[in-house]
Amino acid sequence: MAKGFEFKLGGRTVNQKQFMDGIKQKMLDQAFAAIEEKVRGTAGAIVDPQTGKRPAVFVRRKGNDGYVIRTEGSPEFARELERRLGLEKGQVENVTVAAKEVPHVYLAHASEDHESLARPLAEKLMAAGIEVWLDAWEIRTGDSLRRKMESGLSDCTHFVVLLTENSIGKPWVETEIDAGFLQAVQGESRFMGLRIGVPITRLSPFLKTLRCPETDLDDEAEVAALIADIHGVSTKPPRGEKPTYVQNAPSGIEGWSASAVAVARYLVTNSVNGCKFDPQTTVAKVAEATGLPEEDVRLGVLDLSDSALIETQRMDDMRFWPLIGLFVEFDRHFLDFDNQKDAVAVANRLVSEGVSQADIAEDVASWFADWPVRRLNSALAYLEESKVIDAHHSLGQPPYVMSFLFVTDRTRRFVRDHG
Repeated sequence: MAKGFEFKLGGRTVNQKQFMDGIKQKMLDQAFAAIEEKVRGTAGAIVDPQTGKRPAVFVRRKGNDGYVIRTEGSPEFARELERRLGLEKGQVENVTVAAKEVPHVYLAHASEDHESLARPLAEKLMAAGIEVWLDAWEIRTGDSLRRKMESGLSDCTHFVVLLTENSIGKPWVETEIDAGFLQAVQGESRFMGLRIGVPITRLSPFLKTLRCPETDLDDEAEVAALIADIHGVSTKPPRGEKPTYVQNAPSGIEGWSASAVAVARYLVTNSVNGCKFDPQTTVAKVAEATGLPEEDVRLGVLDLSDSALIETQRMDDMRFWPLIGLFVEFDRHFLDFDNQKDAVAVANRLVSEGVSQADIAEDVASWFADWPVRRLNSALAYLEESKVIDAHHSLGQPPYVMSFLFVTDRTRRFVRDHG
């Protein structure tokens, strides 16, 4: 410490580095608060064209150099919010994103491989809940071949081509590959090339740039892995069925990967009070509990971390834990209460009581005495994250996510819109 100088931060003496780090952190906090206030102010002035209400908007900090904006409003609301904030399309994320429930596969192959490879694979995919376009099933006498193919391609979510000695270089298959690649480039389907009995050196320069794994369609384990991949989960499901974590994923969260949903379900259902750090866990523990491979758990963790819903600590066995946004996002999908409706109930009670502030333990908890702490915390987290209330946090406040809350004009507007 420089002679004659004493640095203080928050009332305590610190060294020069701690002082400068504290100043930097305070500036970052103020910058994020300004961004958050601008987003919320702009969002509060927009009425969702689909509902006529002002939907909840969540602004979550992502480290020190970014933030995530998500809304429960319609896509039209999200696009209007982006326009007013000057953001690129897609920077405001929707909590719910429509998605096709059933994968549709367009299966391209050489006619010589139809009976030995294509038909058996198509039957296995159909038995596993995947719709398959196979020329022998779809094209009948008198049908237009081109129109039928165009119809199959327009509906497909996955373009699968069997790359064999019979199909490589075959003009008709090459035409299908071109069409399938165009679908993938336009974001309308996923291109999947399966090499069967041919080395990668036999592929065209274009196909060599894509992942075209060697596949044995007589190996049930490899076919099961393919089925899981098409369903969006790269783990081995029971034969002939979707993986259980695909089957049990509730409606309304289709915008998340299956791996992210599995990780979120584990954290939500294993949290005692629904607070930050509750629970702290590892990739290995979640993999063991869910049946997901560790690689898929890591990818699910990455999805949730990128959305500022969890934090991670990089170690040999990566540790991670939830932020309260995770509970706001997923509680109502995996637990026996709806935190959005509960938040409305709490806000109604606050306004009805005519209070300007409320002690959580003494006031709010007594109003909802039949709610466990876990449920009350979820409703409070929803109100805080959507800035319907202002919250005061203090050391030693558990089991609650805050110690006091303050009623604002946003609280009253929320009640008017949703009460």
